[in-house]
Amino acid sequence: MGDQVYLEDIEVGMELPSQEYGPWSNAHIARWCAAQENWERFHYDYKFATSVFQLDDIVANGNWRKHPIARIFKDWAGQGGWLWKLQMQYRAMHYPFDVFTVWARVREMREIDGIGIVDLDCGMRNQNGQETSPGSAVVALPLRNGPDVSYPFVPPQELREPDDYYEPGHNMEGAMYVNDEVRSQIGLESEGQSWDSVSLPELRRFSQAIPDPDRLYWDEDYAKTTRFGSVMGMPLYPVDGFKHPPTEPDQLTRRIKENPNYWGGPPGVMSGERDHEVQGLPTQGGLNGGQSYEVLGLARLGEKLSRKSRLLDIYERQGSKNRLVFTVSGTTYYNSDGEIILKGKGVGISRG
Repeated sequence: MGDQVYLEDIEVGMELPSQEYGPWSNAHIARWCAAQENWERFHYDYKFATSVFQLDDIVANGNWRKHPIARIFKDWAGQGGWLWKLQMQYRAMHYPFDVFTVWARVREMREIDGIGIVDLDCGMRNQNGQETSPGSAVVALPLRNGPDVSYPFVPPQELREPDDYYEPGHNMEGAMYVNDEVRSQIGLESEGQSWDSVSLPELRRFSQAIPDPDRLYWDEDYAKTTRFGSVMGMPLYPVDGFKHPPTEPDQLTRRIKENPNYWGGPPGVMSGERDHEVQGLPTQGGLNGGQSYEVLGLARLGEKLSRKSRLLDIYERQGSKNRLVFTVSGTTYYNSDGEIILKGKGVGISRG
């Protein structure tokens, strides 16, 4: 991490230093699957991906993209700044041995309540220059003669949105799958607690699988010199911090016995973004359509996380080959003290 950047140092149109990943091999994909405990078969089973899902190859994880996209802003903001908001869409597949470049550009900047608020456009391009993951972010920066941005982060009052803010999608006329009975499930809520606590081995696996070598994630002596005073998780770690407890039966084996073409299910115990298995949808499994986040704090070493989730929307669209069903869930993540550290919305896509 370089010198601290201040609001006075930047201007509209300025490009952030880009970050490159890859070639992203089959081994990289498997390493992220293992770190996340993600057994969706189209990430590692070539025969399943090509014959059942009719893909060109296995595909790299959409959910992985959020971490390198978050990293470019976290690194740029420095210890005195803060990555506040991030949203991205997934518009193209990533395949083995692709190379990815994460980019960002300043779109707007202003001072509010003594801190700099910077809006940026961002994305991830493959080696062919194709934009696969367009998005945007909001970063808080200190002023050159002002204090660091507060931690935990407190958003400026005039920029805060209601907790239940969401603009619903449009369900297509003549929908085959998303009928009134299916849509009656909108609003269903769930909650959960992580079975295991945030640990050094877990963060080490994530640091290598993203990859992001930030010493805050694994070096206890270094972490004590930071304003956090402890090893901390990545900004979006809570999304992936809920794993299957050993007290649960092996759902993967059970479901494959029932249906050899079972797609594998979402990672972990479904951290909330895709926690709701909607009843009455005869659809085939689960691609990631995009995510958005509001980061207010970090997960601290040794604590257990909890979350509350709500099914926000279900709607149907016509895809190029199939009808597509979109499910949107919102999740709030809490630390051991019951404080909100992250808010997220995730879009899952299943196919008729």
